[in-house]
Amino acid sequence: MGIPLPKPVLTQMQERYGNPIFRCGSSCVNGYRESMEDAHLVYLQPHWGYFGVFDGHVNDQCSMHLEGAWRAALDKERSAIPITDNRLKEIALQIDQEWMDSGREGGSTGTFFIALKEGQKVKLQVGNVGDSRVIACIKGECVPLTEDHKPTNEGERIRIEECGGRVENGRVDGSLAVSRAFGDRDYKTNASGGQLEQKVIALADVTHAEVTFGSDDFAILCCDGVFEGNFSNEEVVEFIKAELKVNNDLAEVAGKVCNEAIERGSRDNISCVIVRFTPGEDYSKDPHLTLVPGPFSAPRNGGFRKVYENMATKGGSTVGAVLEKRYNTLKALPAKTPEEEEELDTFGDGPAANLAVGSEARIKWFSDFFQDLCSAQAAGSQNENMERFQYLQQHVGLPISLLMSLMSEQEQQPPQ
Repeated sequence: MGIPLPKPVLTQMQERYGNPIFRCGSSCVNGYRESMEDAHLVYLQPHWGYFGVFDGHVNDQCSMHLEGAWRAALDKERSAIPITDNRLKEIALQIDQEWMDSGREGGSTGTFFIALKEGQKVKLQVGNVGDSRVIACIKGECVPLTEDHKPTNEGERIRIEECGGRVENGRVDGSLAVSRAFGDRDYKTNASGGQLEQKVIALADVTHAEVTFGSDDFAILCCDGVFEGNFSNEEVVEFIKAELKVNNDLAEVAGKVCNEAIERGSRDNISCVIVRFTPGEDYSKDPHLTLVPGPFSAPRNGGFRKVYENMATKGGSTVGAVLEKRYNTLKALPAKTPEEEEELDTFGDGPAANLAVGSEARIKWFSDFFQDLCSAQAAGSQNENMERFQYLQQHVGLPISLLMSLMSEQEQQPPQ
């Protein structure tokens, strides 16, 4: 997991998708992690759609691979939908084998469903590998459609031990928190066994549900970061139901789910996708991606700045453009909290008044401001490490010896 940031990076990547039978919104937030490792896929066809969330670990390479690999697989399967449960499982295993054959490191969970409209009903075929979740709200009731693959589950524990592994502290070999995942080659070393005879496997569990087209039914796909704090399945569904009464923008509602998860204690990357089974042509006309800048709340922390810039890049923008947008938001607030006042003070006198909002020159001012911060803080890395060290002592409770080891390893890593 690495050492968490002192403040969460709350910049949101919001996306909207729609066609005559689906209306879908998503939001992704980095949170306290040192990098954003989630990915997701929305693949819409005239009578069906595929929706998936992939939660990477070690890096974002496997989750990003899954996004592209599932898209390629669906391109080949388009004329064959609906497919059997066995075929869905076969595709998941094939994609996992492709990743293993690539020789790259990293892994990812994956949860997904194919939704097929038949008359006034939409049938959901749900697949799950790992501990991300699909939850439906059907006739106002919370209906979980996946079960987390945890090493402590009896069947999972037996397979792990039969393959020479152990379950320690709820983790495979004391390290990996899920018993099924794509990739993670260190747990797939049983040369005498096939794909299903490994400590960690990519076999998808498949379940089914049915929702009503044009109703208030909806489904959500979330990485485990949504539930990591004190935010249960039922509470997430009730939270979304309440938000939908006052806000019809599914991407914004998904963003509020992400923020609420952090407020409730999550320290993970967070992704939330909300799918409604109603006409969504209006979304097909909207910008595909909206980047919503989060607070620039730890400007003197190098790790925070790096992630803040990376989220801007992932969202197809620049850190200068994102900071300008954030500055504009702060200036426009009729009343500011002490934290917002402090954040605004970070920018000093701000850009010259004669620079037009959104202009290249004004954005350059914020880019230069950011680079000046990086240069000024380059010599303060030890203070930064101590700040994060104190955070872990207070909030995580790791032993001092382990914390010192983590800091030493980080200092020895070559710059990226």
